[in-house]
Amino acid sequence: MPTLNDQQLAELLDEVGSAIEHSIPITAALGRVAEQQHGSTAKIVQKLLTSVQQGASLEESFQKLNFADEGQITAAIQAAAQTGKPDLLYRFAETLRSRHDTRQILRLNWFYPCVLTVLAYVLFVNSLAPLVRDNQMLITQWPDAVVSASFWIESWWWAPPCIASAFFVALLVLLKRQRMPTPLSHSLFYSTLASQLASDVPETQAIHTAALMAGEVELWQTENASFDTPRMAQLLGPQRDRYLTQNEDRSETTAMASASAIDTNWSKISRRAQLQHLAFTSEQKARRRDKLIHQFLPHAVSFSLGFIFIVSTACLFIAPIYGQIAQW
Repeated sequence: MPTLNDQQLAELLDEVGSAIEHSIPITAALGRVAEQQHGSTAKIVQKLLTSVQQGASLEESFQKLNFADEGQITAAIQAAAQTGKPDLLYRFAETLRSRHDTRQILRLNWFYPCVLTVLAYVLFVNSLAPLVRDNQMLITQWPDAVVSASFWIESWWWAPPCIASAFFVALLVLLKRQRMPTPLSHSLFYSTLASQLASDVPETQAIHTAALMAGEVELWQTENASFDTPRMAQLLGPQRDRYLTQNEDRSETTAMASASAIDTNWSKISRRAQLQHLAFTSEQKARRRDKLIHQFLPHAVSFSLGFIFIVSTACLFIAPIYGQIAQW
């Protein structure tokens, strides 16, 4: 089964969104993409086109492909069907591009520590360990652990690379299955909910779509979810009580002025503004998290590895030689 990376999937969602925005038949849009693209993208689009032509909805056709981001894609398509606007498709496409760029940066930032580790290991196996083994009787100040490791590596040099490779593969599988980071998930939830409410989507359906977009299974499976649902209270946090207090104060004022319609409109605007603020705050948290994990951590590891390799080589291998020479 062919798959798409985040960049390719983002481009496909942009094409679907453009077709919805300009009222182009989805079969015509998919057919054009299938003719223009090659490789896995063309195969995926052809499967989508065939499914749609057989009478399946666009949402069902995407679900048949079993993408890892199936829930988000389903939510975006549902939102487009409810509002007639592909804004959520475009927003999720941008999220995919951002994730693709982040992964590229992550690979580049971790490349140097990996190369440094490999070079240090090769240096130990090919140069330092033979040096210790060949001069064990001559240099007596080498630590016992260094001597033992030098003899062990002669027979088992392949074990550390195998263990490291298995760990690397397991890490890739874990990262592939890992759910969306919490700050980014919350940001998508708040922004989606605000967008849905701005398009006058009923509250329950808006919450359902936002929960599906954010991967909030508990809230998504809750029937007739509202702002009073316990999980919603957890997601909104203290901001929920602040909003309700403001709403009550405003209701008293408007009741005195006999302007309930104005109060209802103000309530909607206030709620959307609060959700947009929460989305912005969560997005900032996600960016700080990415900067810490994808930039600061690899640089810190690179510096630490370089320092450890230099100090250990000097103290464990070179210093004993000079110490032995000084005794002579």
